[in-house]
Amino acid sequence: MEQQEKLFEEQENQFKPVITLQRNSLNLEREKERFIQNLCDFIEPINFEQLQIMGRPKANFKDIIKALCIMSYNGMSYRRTQSDLKWMFENELMKSIPPRSTLNDYSNNENTIKLIEKLIQISALFFQDNEDTMILDSTWLATRMYTGGYKRVHDKKNSNFEQTRKLHISCLKNSRVICCAKTTKGARHDCPLFEELLRTPIKNGFQIKTVIADSGYMSKNNYALCNELGVLEVFIDFRLGVTGKKSKSDLWKESVRLWKERRDIWKETYRFRVLVEGIFSAIKRKNLNYLRSKKENAIDVELLLKAFVYNITIIGKYS
Repeated sequence: MEQQEKLFEEQENQFKPVITLQRNSLNLEREKERFIQNLCDFIEPINFEQLQIMGRPKANFKDIIKALCIMSYNGMSYRRTQSDLKWMFENELMKSIPPRSTLNDYSNNENTIKLIEKLIQISALFFQDNEDTMILDSTWLATRMYTGGYKRVHDKKNSNFEQTRKLHISCLKNSRVICCAKTTKGARHDCPLFEELLRTPIKNGFQIKTVIADSGYMSKNNYALCNELGVLEVFIDFRLGVTGKKSKSDLWKESVRLWKERRDIWKETYRFRVLVEGIFSAIKRKNLNYLRSKKENAIDVELLLKAFVYNITIIGKYS
């Protein structure tokens, strides 16, 4: 995996923003066509030759990832995806059409998870110069067709935590693009994921000045981490009864004081946290609100593919 990380880091400079943030007014009429074209334009410059891990002879990983993304776009149905793969092959957007068995092999390989995580990070670099505010949150997706109600955030009666997988993301305020994504079991708490979700985008070159998150990420350690990384505008919501005593940084004390004494100023920035809910809604409405895969590794791959497909769709709206 160290070789894979080095390979991706060498190619990240190829994905600096070359587009202006001006929405395309005719994005719905040709969304799928634009998605396929943007996906191919994004994947082609990346050198995957050193990342081959399966197949004799070696499978073309570019075609593998393209096929997996089209399947995710179509709800993970290989049968419904065949016509799109055939069209891509006929238009020389793919060198070959991967069989279902090959796609299953890659979905069940743990290295594929790391690769898709990195692709999500690289895809966010298109918006690097236009962002300084990051929002963190998580959502559940059921590992079977969801049968509960839609009025509650999570219907524990009909779909308990053992039947869910959790997607943790950090997203960017202006573009609504995902800059880092991780998957865990449904019962995993949000707070321990905060450090990786914050450090990774900063390591990738994002100049983050403001962080917004709900009370699930409330921790003196997390405030101290933000202070260490130079993120001085932190709006992680507090729980009732919190005090500024025994803090690990002045940032904690200042934020508690602002939250208690100047709620109007606090809410003026914290209100943007709702944007992340729109991202989760878009993912679930367009790419199913449940997971079809059965094995744990394939479930994580499917969940991360939803985030990556969402990013490519967002890129298509500005191109």
